[in-house]
Amino acid sequence: MQEIFYPLSVAVIGVSSKPDNLGRNIVANLVEYGFSGIVYAVGPSGGMIETRRIYRTVVDIPDHVDLAVILTPAHTVPGILEECGQKGIRWAIIETAGFREYTEAGQRLEDEIAIVAKKHGIRFVGPNCIGVINMENGFCVPFPRLKKFIKSGGVTMVTQSGGVGMAVLNLLANEGLGLNKFVSVGNMLNINAEDMLEYMIDDPGTELIFLYLESMGDGRRLMDIARRSTKPILAFKANIGKLGQNIAKSHTASLASDDSVVEAAFEQAGIIRVHDATTLGNNLKILRLPPMQGRRLAVISRSGGQAVIAADACELTGFDLAPFPDSFLREIEKNFRASVIRLTNPLDLGDLFDLELYAQIVERTLQLEGVDGVVFLHTSLSEAENLKSRLLLERLMALSQQHQKPVAYYLSAAYQEIAYLKQNYDFPIFTAVVETVRALQISHCHCCLSYRGHSGETAPSFKVNREAARELIQTGLRAGRNLLLSEALEVLEHYGIPTVRGHFASDVEEAQAAAQKIGYPVALKILAKEISHKSDAGGVQLNLRNAESLAAAFDEMFRRIREIYPHARLDGVLVQPMVIGGQELILGGRQDPQFGPVVLAGLGGIFVEIIGEAALRVAPITEREAREMLEELRGVQILKGARGHRPSDLVAVVNALLRVSQLLVDFPEIKELDINPIRVFSAGEGCRALDARVVIV
Repeated sequence: MQEIFYPLSVAVIGVSSKPDNLGRNIVANLVEYGFSGIVYAVGPSGGMIETRRIYRTVVDIPDHVDLAVILTPAHTVPGILEECGQKGIRWAIIETAGFREYTEAGQRLEDEIAIVAKKHGIRFVGPNCIGVINMENGFCVPFPRLKKFIKSGGVTMVTQSGGVGMAVLNLLANEGLGLNKFVSVGNMLNINAEDMLEYMIDDPGTELIFLYLESMGDGRRLMDIARRSTKPILAFKANIGKLGQNIAKSHTASLASDDSVVEAAFEQAGIIRVHDATTLGNNLKILRLPPMQGRRLAVISRSGGQAVIAADACELTGFDLAPFPDSFLREIEKNFRASVIRLTNPLDLGDLFDLELYAQIVERTLQLEGVDGVVFLHTSLSEAENLKSRLLLERLMALSQQHQKPVAYYLSAAYQEIAYLKQNYDFPIFTAVVETVRALQISHCHCCLSYRGHSGETAPSFKVNREAARELIQTGLRAGRNLLLSEALEVLEHYGIPTVRGHFASDVEEAQAAAQKIGYPVALKILAKEISHKSDAGGVQLNLRNAESLAAAFDEMFRRIREIYPHARLDGVLVQPMVIGGQELILGGRQDPQFGPVVLAGLGGIFVEIIGEAALRVAPITEREAREMLEELRGVQILKGARGHRPSDLVAVVNALLRVSQLLVDFPEIKELDINPIRVFSAGEGCRALDARVVIV
């Protein structure tokens, strides 16, 4: 990707001398931003622009050209790219729109472009993009005319939307944040967001990466790249409204909607997801400071009221207010004019007016081992204090770096003063108390995510009977059907997941014989490939205590199902022993089109979709991730033994989850898997799958 951002020569194709020509804007941007390379203007009409000759084709340029920026009508792009290939240009940015995002004819044009690029070995960004900016060398080729409105810095942006990208550039400029690189990837026909992310994590000038994504071509690769990054990665994933509209074949499919998978994948990969501009701005600002490594926070405020607001925000965000030693408080109290304020954390400095003392107090606070970060709430009382406030800010900047602890700085002052500080000081300025505290929560979350991503923990691998499971799955595939309940349970057993097996019965007499062998009470479950949810169709009969009740239940079940599914083939029933006690959970997973196998855990039973309580991870999962999935469930306290319940065997559930993860990784043929319910018994007594569905067609 180096040539995309650091070309020594560039041909801008689509330039004319007309005042409304967009190509000439690109040339003007290169001049405005001080591009250090050679710029050639190209357009079929020829002529001159800003003392530059306009070549009619790239072939007419007498010298070698590293990169072409193409902004011409869509139907001309394949031919122009062919000329670039003949000229020896191997890198391009195609800003032209009107391709697959527009019409079927546009799709055919994209196909032609791909063929030409492959023929000549051309790598390109786009089409349908707004361009690239590199602040290090002044390479700025978006087609809107841009003044140099943003300063250089460490933030790099990869965006699928040029408009959103421009809006975020305005956000950076308004907050005084510096840009390093910007790339609008458009339709990602050749170079995609994953390619760019991989380049940026090794790019020396990039300190923080922001992704705006509307789709993902290879989510698993995105995760793998992000896990290798030592730099913060933020992502705004849009286009989520229609992703869950497909009709679910299983409970798992309805719970594991695409956006839920994205949320889980980002967390596993250490990517910080943002949903709005305010959060994005806070992220971009706070992540420039040393990380908030723990939850012990000190709040120092010039206003008692703002200190109370900050304390409330700490409680809502899960921070602890660090206790201050008495010796520390007594030393500060010596500087007060009157003993009218009770000193504690938050620390109210309302009786102090010496801003130099503020800095000293912050320094002493940062030196405390029990403090992981500081929120400093400052109010500039008049213009006369502006200079002293700026000197205070400079001290806080230095102290934060010296002690490698974040100081989140809130300021209430005139708009002009705040704007001045943002533009002239390389330090985050916050103007809302609650957002200041939330920003530190972001810093702490990133610190935790980064630690997890680089912990080195790997998913376990169990000794299983893979070949026996494969044969059952292949039997279903050859027959063009999903696995029957008995087959699904057998697959689980081959992977070491305890089940409640049963006996197949094709008629009521066989069912009664099986029940006599098992011992009453028993359960009957219909076996039919056309019936997805047995309970909904009346295909489950429970707690049958004798032969007479079994016969009645058998006849009623078949009668009801034939009314609902008159053409279904009813293979028979599975007779299982009744299992009582314990708690019901659902375990399962599915194959996600972007991320591959995904594993799920949730509250089980017939209300699982109504309650919608589930935790997701992209497989393979580690033991820590399996435990975290259970901790996320709101009902976990019941499983742990709340309100007189005996603690459940969560160790057994974690083991089962890990084995489900391995099963889904081993067999991408399994589109969806439900174990619902899996009954979890008291600690040390294990768990058993009562019902399972394996969807393969």
